[in-house]
Amino acid sequence: MLAKMIAENQRDWDRKLPAVMAAYRAARHSSTGFSPNLLVLGRENRAPVDLVLGPLLGGTEYVEDQLCVYQESHRLAREHFGTAAERRTVEYDLRVKSKSFQKGDWVWYLYPRRYQQRSPKWCKQYTGSYHVVKVILP
Repeated sequence: MLAKMIAENQRDWDRKLPAVMAAYRAARHSSTGFSPNLLVLGRENRAPVDLVLGPLLGGTEYVEDQLCVYQESHRLAREHFGTAAERRTVEYDLRVKSKSFQKGDWVWYLYPRRYQQRSPKWCKQYTGSYHVVKVILP
């Protein structure tokens, strides 16, 4: 909703950006399973309605509970990161086309070098050709 408001009127984006970022930081991320607020601060930020209703816990009980929540959320986030990394690996492996070279093949080497004041469109991206003299196993 807020992102749509910013897209419609881009002249006052700087006034709307804090609200958008607060919403982003409060949203649960699929890779971790937690919001950035909880992982970085150890707690969720309170919204204006929370300030009106008051805190849920107080004193040392609150600190101990937050410490437990913080440790548990980091443990779970590490697990979620592991599963997300596995999912990304599988998705990456589906798109990768393996190349195998044999001794005696001629190949070009990808060398994407950028030059100052030159468009990369007009620069050579490959060097070569090179002759494969030995194949090294992965």
